[in-house]
Formats: sequence, structure tokens, C-alpha cells
Amino acid sequence: MQDVKGQPSGMAKASLILGICSIIPFIGGGAGLAAIILGIIDLVKISKGEASEAGKKFDIAGIVLGVVLPIVWAVLFSVIWAVLWGTAAMY
Repeated sequence: MQDVKGQPSGMAKASLILGICSIIPFIGGGAGLAAIILGIIDLVKISKGEASEAGKKFDIAGIVLGVVLPIVWAVLFSVIWAVLWGTAAMY
């Protein structure tokens, strides 16, 4: 059942939104995981012709953001934690 409008599917939009929301600290990992799962499911639907090609860029962006942003937060948190402990150890 192909989308005749040529609009991105709701799943593609949700993947992008959750990918963007994955920048939120402490819940970003879950949002990022959901963005990755929804993006992959929708890409499979696009390849089978069940969803519009218009959502492909949304899916890819959601997957990339869902992977990258939680990693950025983890690295940033680790650096801040190391600096705080290093400063505390000096005293």
C-alpha cells in the first residue's frame, strides 16, 4: 500500500523527531534507540514499496542523530566527570 501523496510517513517523521530529542540528557539513549528502530523499519518499508520515498532522508537523519547525539553526550559527560575528579584529587 503505497502513499500516493508522496509525503514522508509518520514513522519517518517520528524517527527524525526522536533523533533530535536524543540530545536531551539522560533520556537521549532511549530516544536515540527508538529513532534508530523506527528509521530502519521505515527504510525497509520504503524498499518494499509500502512507504513513500519522501521519508528516506528523514529516516537517515533520524538514524544518524540517534547514534551520534547520545555518543556526544556520553563523551561530554565523561570529560566533565574526569575534570571534576581530577580537580578534586589535587586538593
